[in-house]
Amino acid sequence: MSIRILQSRDQAIVDGALTTAVLFGRDDLQALRVGGRDAVKFLNAMVTQDIKQLSPNGYGLACLCDAQGAMVATLRVVVTPDVVALWTDRSRVELVRDTLDRYIIADDVELTIDDDLALCELVGPNSAAVAELAGLAASTALPQTGCVAALPVWHWQGFLGAVASPWMAEVPALFLQMARGDLGEIAGQLVRAGALPGSHAAREALRIASGEAKLGLDIDDGSLPLEAGLAHAVSFRKGCYLGQEAIAMMKYRGQLRRHLCWVTTVDAEPPKTSWQLRTTADKRAGRMGSSVVDANGRWLGLALIQRKAYAEGALLNASGDNGETATVSIVTTTIAGALALAAPIAAPTEQGPS
Repeated sequence: MSIRILQSRDQAIVDGALTTAVLFGRDDLQALRVGGRDAVKFLNAMVTQDIKQLSPNGYGLACLCDAQGAMVATLRVVVTPDVVALWTDRSRVELVRDTLDRYIIADDVELTIDDDLALCELVGPNSAAVAELAGLAASTALPQTGCVAALPVWHWQGFLGAVASPWMAEVPALFLQMARGDLGEIAGQLVRAGALPGSHAAREALRIASGEAKLGLDIDDGSLPLEAGLAHAVSFRKGCYLGQEAIAMMKYRGQLRRHLCWVTTVDAEPPKTSWQLRTTADKRAGRMGSSVVDANGRWLGLALIQRKAYAEGALLNASGDNGETATVSIVTTTIAGALALAAPIAAPTEQGPS
């Protein structure tokens, strides 16, 4: 994958997300509806987040992992009284459905890929004010119903990213879930209320700057949630779930194999996705993830760095398949404090569903 280079319009959108309010459609995500009497109980035994705590009305991030704790998908979980919606990357929604389906035995659970639902984000410090001008009551962290242009939406407050970023202050966000057929009219009303229309390039730049890793691009399928800066998507207090033993053991031991890091460079030709990284002593250090060059020429990137090679400010040599080279500098890790998010836990003794 080539480096994303922001045009002036995209840079204006990024700046707008930091100063006012920008509306981003999330067509890159697709919903998997989980219904049935046992939906909450079943999901609580499958994913890393405490779904029972979110029920009957809540929102949280979660991971679906395999039995070894390796990530299958990252999930945005929206729990309402009627149904649970798991928002995940379109390229992985069928894998999520099939993985969950294998564990449905006697549970009353129904899985449906739903392309009739749409999700969008209103990002920026003025997002709440714009939403209220468009007709929504003040949002809270819990999903609630409202109307925009007389059309029903679920909406809730949050933030863009969940870890402290060296490149971006904490940015408020308002999330909206609606019928896909209503998206155009609702988006138009929000823009008329003062939201700037977003772009995919600008949203990618914000994703990288906020440390939001993309599975298969910044982190590989063998990664555990803690290595990807996703400790906030893991409950260390609930009972067993799929992959729990490996994840809990990593926290209990206090050591990660790899760190998802922000990196930068001063080279005229910065490294591209999947380039290999080595230390100045020529030891294997990791690989590059996604990156962006903003309109001011600043290069920002994410990289998966092995624990022994991680040190803030360390220089790493990057190399491509065709002999290209560059040098990157580690800014910091996205997982600072990840192993201290919960109260001390006992050594794991049980495995999740198998």
